[in-house]
Amino acid sequence: MGGLANNGFDCEILKALADDVRIEILETIGLKELNVNEIAQKTSVSRPTVSHHLQILKRADLVSARKDGKETFYSVNTYTLTSISQSLLGFINFGKFQ
Repeated sequence: MGGLANNGFDCEILKALADDVRIEILETIGLKELNVNEIAQKTSVSRPTVSHHLQILKRADLVSARKDGKETFYSVNTYTLTSISQSLLGFINFGKFQ
């Protein structure tokens, strides 16, 4: 992660989540880890575009990568999503970041 700002949010996570293609990728790998080709087949974007967006998601620690031979399989990092969700809920419920 890029580091928490004073308000408790990692801006890189928020930036990564602010893109429709990246949300589509997260939804696609939310239930099952997939490789780049599988993600491209199940989404509306090309393989190179998927790779580009996966790198952004990895830098924000929103996805995890696992190597299996020559293939890399990607899955959602639920810890990061849970953490950012808790911070958002804290802000909504209490008017401040947790």
